[in-house]
Amino acid sequence: MAKFCCTLVCFAFTILHVSAQILPNGILYSSAEIPEIRITIDQDSLDQLYLPENWYEDHEYPVEFVFHSSQLTDTLQDVGIRFRGNTSREKIKKSFKISFNTYEQGRKFQNVEKLNINAEVNDPSMVRSYSGWELYHYMGVPAPRSNHVKLFINEEYYGLYQNAEHIDDEFVESWFGNQTGNLYKCRYPANLDFISSNPDDYKQAPWGERTYELKTNEELDDYADLAEFITELNQMSNAEFDCKFNQFFDVNSYLKLAVVDILLGNWDGYIYNQNNYYLYHNPLTDQFQFIPYDIDNTWGIDWLDRDWSDRNIYTWSQSFADRPLFNRLMDSEKYRAMFSWYMNDLLIHFYGTESHIEAINQVHDQISADAIADTYRPLDFSFSVNDFLLAIEEAAGGHVDFGVGEFIEIRKTSAQEQLEDSNIAPIIAKVVEDFDNVPESFSVRVEVDGPATQTATLTYTVSSEEFTLVQTGDSEFYEFTLPISNWPSELTYNVAVQGADGQVRMAFCQDRTIGLGDQSTFVINEVMTSNDETIQDPFGEYDDWVEIYHAGGSLVNSTGYYLTDNSSAPTKWALPGITLEPGSHQLFWADKTIVQGAKHTNFRLNNTGEKLFLFKKLFNGIRLVDFVDVPSIPADYSWGRETDGAEEWVLFEETTPNAPNGEPLNVEGPSESSTLEVYPNPATSFFNFSKPISYQVFDLHGKLIEEGTSDHLSVIGWSPGVYILRSDRVAHRLVVLSE
Repeated sequence: MAKFCCTLVCFAFTILHVSAQILPNGILYSSAEIPEIRITIDQDSLDQLYLPENWYEDHEYPVEFVFHSSQLTDTLQDVGIRFRGNTSREKIKKSFKISFNTYEQGRKFQNVEKLNINAEVNDPSMVRSYSGWELYHYMGVPAPRSNHVKLFINEEYYGLYQNAEHIDDEFVESWFGNQTGNLYKCRYPANLDFISSNPDDYKQAPWGERTYELKTNEELDDYADLAEFITELNQMSNAEFDCKFNQFFDVNSYLKLAVVDILLGNWDGYIYNQNNYYLYHNPLTDQFQFIPYDIDNTWGIDWLDRDWSDRNIYTWSQSFADRPLFNRLMDSEKYRAMFSWYMNDLLIHFYGTESHIEAINQVHDQISADAIADTYRPLDFSFSVNDFLLAIEEAAGGHVDFGVGEFIEIRKTSAQEQLEDSNIAPIIAKVVEDFDNVPESFSVRVEVDGPATQTATLTYTVSSEEFTLVQTGDSEFYEFTLPISNWPSELTYNVAVQGADGQVRMAFCQDRTIGLGDQSTFVINEVMTSNDETIQDPFGEYDDWVEIYHAGGSLVNSTGYYLTDNSSAPTKWALPGITLEPGSHQLFWADKTIVQGAKHTNFRLNNTGEKLFLFKKLFNGIRLVDFVDVPSIPADYSWGRETDGAEEWVLFEETTPNAPNGEPLNVEGPSESSTLEVYPNPATSFFNFSKPISYQVFDLHGKLIEEGTSDHLSVIGWSPGVYILRSDRVAHRLVVLSE
């Protein structure tokens, strides 16, 4: 863990550089100052908003929104505002949801569509949520970014608020690099207990809103992935759970999150109260990711007459109720030991240290003037100015059993006393496979969380011959490159990471299988990366497309096959279960619009060049079935196999989506090479043809550059780049190089 500096700015900076996952705060969530948010709203609308009968309505009123800080002042018109929260809507000091896309679809401010402006009325210190989010970030856990802001409505100071990042498709795009997976908001009683294998049974809404509410891909309303995850969580044998559960769930990230939950005393989250979290099914990893939210009931705030400061860290859930996620992890010797190591590491390096308490005190000092000036702050729980000033050291009484620092001190001592021996082998956080250089080589990247490592060894077997690659030295990352011969082939491998004390951890319980080639005879047959007017999808849109061809002799179903533009994310998009007849074609629309149906991918194609991979999931690994490196091609041309399933790839002017590949634009011409290269530029030469020809030259956007009839072509003065030289149905890829 990182060592903390003794200034507020350095504190935030250090946290954000502990883990590569953590996003920079940017202007919107900067903690270097306290920005202002100024709302101007029609007085009649404001009066309507505050009517008791409207407190729980989600109607959004149009307002003018102004964000002001030393870094930025910006004004937006027609921004939506409403109250947010559950019981907090009944409080005098309200919390607000601000939506930039209500009246202007797709609009964002500083790359977000919504803000959560929280009143924090439960907390006399007004630092609990902010300091809690920073602790998750310190552990490298994806969690909302936040800061404090001053809120003004119609020029009246409504008080000091917490600005917390809204968890939505923009959040998951920022944190996970995509937004096409299912995001579930999980409310009480979201215990993750098994109900049935029927996905629709998880759509129950006992309190008016679904317990597991789908927040992305709502039109599809498909809970199959959640049902499968919960089934595996509850019904895996113990042996399978230790070895395979991390295929479905990011266990490492959750164990860190659970450590923070317990050290915060976050009883209103999953572990105790089956509440207040999100699950995101990340298509890049095919894992569910756990995301916390709403952590105001922490650091000694209690409404249940419990002492959260010394509750046992391994049995923190309610004794009479099952929490299968946390409890099964604690029942596993492997995962319990990892939890213990993360807990001990945090207690040693940061939690409750002088730097930690100093950082919290500095935030408290920074907000003091604005908190004291907040006349709405004491109206709900009568917290005095003195309650605020002493909130780090002392309890305020009522539902506030401890001061923040007081709780931290007691919780740290009790956790250390309860900790079991965490002297374990290094923790392998992630194994990433990269097929980008196949068939020449295959790469494996191993990420290690801790403890310190001494060596990492990758052992692989090809055609019954075993090979070993070794790297020495303590590192967070180890990368191995495996040469591959005799394409197609198959290999098995495993990685062993050894600690300084000699303890060894294997990456996989069972050797991982990497298949290269497949007997299904599915192939990527034709690709169009810029469809301007060639063919419309069922919605009348000109989307890019990928054609799969079945070259085999029997029926084959596409279930278990995946298409991706990222070789280190083999399961990015699952092909729908379609049974293909021998010699048949199937078109898929690469439009990143999965709500339009099962044949629409969750990624788009790049018209400047694109690598595509077709994978098949194995019981204990992955098989690369086919791949293609698509060059930059003009609009409405396609890159396809010369004939269906053929080895040679060519450029097509007359494209054949969902049909046999026709006559290609044959690559032949005045030289032996299909690529004509001119060097240097400005060029001083020209090409001679064997006889006069009629030709046209296009750039890669399809723009006609030159045409004529001649026995030569001058390229003097041409800009460096790639061009298409065409004569009748004969084409060259013409490259003009610079010095």
